[in-house]
Amino acid sequence: MFVIDSLGPGGAEYSTAQLLPRLRDAGHQVQVATLYDAGYGDEDRIRADGFDVRPLRSRRYVGRVLELRRRIKEWQPDIVHTALFRADMIGRVAAWRSGAVVISSMVSTPYVRARLTDPGIKLWKMRALQVLDATTARLGVHRFHAVSQGVADAGVDALRVTRERISVIERGRSLATLGTSTVTRRNETRMRLGLATGTKVVLAAGRQEHVKRHVDLIAATEQLVANVEDLVVLIAGREGNATEAIRSALSSHPKAASVTRLLGHREDVPDLLCAADVLVIPSSFEGTAGVALEAMALDCPVVCTDLQGVTGILDHDRNALLVPAQSPDDLAEALRHVLDNDQLANELRRAGRSDFDHRFTIEASSRRMIEFYESTLAVRGRP
Repeated sequence: MFVIDSLGPGGAEYSTAQLLPRLRDAGHQVQVATLYDAGYGDEDRIRADGFDVRPLRSRRYVGRVLELRRRIKEWQPDIVHTALFRADMIGRVAAWRSGAVVISSMVSTPYVRARLTDPGIKLWKMRALQVLDATTARLGVHRFHAVSQGVADAGVDALRVTRERISVIERGRSLATLGTSTVTRRNETRMRLGLATGTKVVLAAGRQEHVKRHVDLIAATEQLVANVEDLVVLIAGREGNATEAIRSALSSHPKAASVTRLLGHREDVPDLLCAADVLVIPSSFEGTAGVALEAMALDCPVVCTDLQGVTGILDHDRNALLVPAQSPDDLAEALRHVLDNDQLANELRRAGRSDFDHRFTIEASSRRMIEFYESTLAVRGRP
C-alpha cells in the first residue's frame, strides 16, 4: 500500500504512478491511499488501468490516521510505503504495530538552510517539522528508500538514522512514455511555439515556487542576451508562491523579459525538451530533479545548480554542468558555454544518454525497487 499526497504532477507522484503497473506485472497486489485528488496528473489514468487509488475522506489529521489504519487493517498489506512529509506523518502513525513493514522514501533535502530563501519558510517551523519527521522515522519506519546518494546523506544528517537503514534506488523514466528525440519532433514542437529553427532555446521546467529560483534564471538571462543571439528562454510550470516575484524580476530586467516566455502548466514537457538546446535547473534544493533524467533520455544537455540532492545523479563536466546555487553570473556563463560550444553540448548529451540507458530507465528502477521490497520482507521474516 502506497501512502502519498496525490498522484498529481511531481517527482515522487509521477515515479509512484510509473511503478504501479510494473509491480502488478511482477505479481504483486498494490493499492494507493492519497490525501487528496490533485485533479490532474496520473490519477484518472491509473484508475482506468484498474488500480485502487482512493483519497482519504477525512480532512483532519487524527481522522486521516484512523481512517487509514482501518484501511490497513482491512487490506493487511505486507508493506506500507509512504512518501512526502504529510503522507509520512499519517502513514507512519497509522501503520504503527499493524504488522506491516513500513518503508519511507527520502525524495529531497527539505531541511537544508537554502530553504529559508523562501519567505514562507521560518527556521523554527522547519526545525520543529524536522524533529517530528526524525521522531516518527526512528519509531515507525523499518527501512528507507532514497532517490540519490546525496538525498541519503542528507537523511542521515537530518533524521539521525543510520546509513544501513537506507537503500539508494534512483528514480526511473519510461522511454515508451517519453518517446525519442528526432529532428522532426524538434522542428514540429518549435513550429507550435513559433520558434525558428536556429533559435537558441533554454528551458526551465518546474512550478513557480521560490525553491525553483526562476528569479536567478531571469537575472542570468539579462546577462546572456548580450552574448547569445536569437535567444529564447521558456519557463514551463504552474503558478505558485513565486509567481509575483517572477513577474517583478521580469519587470526589473527588461532585456530578459523580451526573450522569456512563461508557458504555465504543460503536459508536453518531453516535446519541450526535444525543442530545447539546454535544460536549466536553477533550484536552491532538489532531490533527483526528475526532469534531468528526462533530459538525459531525450538528448538535451543539462545545466543545474550544485545541490546535495543531485549528488550521484549529475556529474559536473561529464553529464551536466553544475554551478553554485543563487549565482546568476555563474549560471549565465554555464548556459553560454553550452549554447556556444557544440562539442561540449554533444559530450554532455552522449554521457547523459549513456547514464540514462544504464541506470535510469523505469525497467531498471522498478526491478531494483521490487528486489528492495522482497529483501526487506525477507529480513523481517515475512514471506
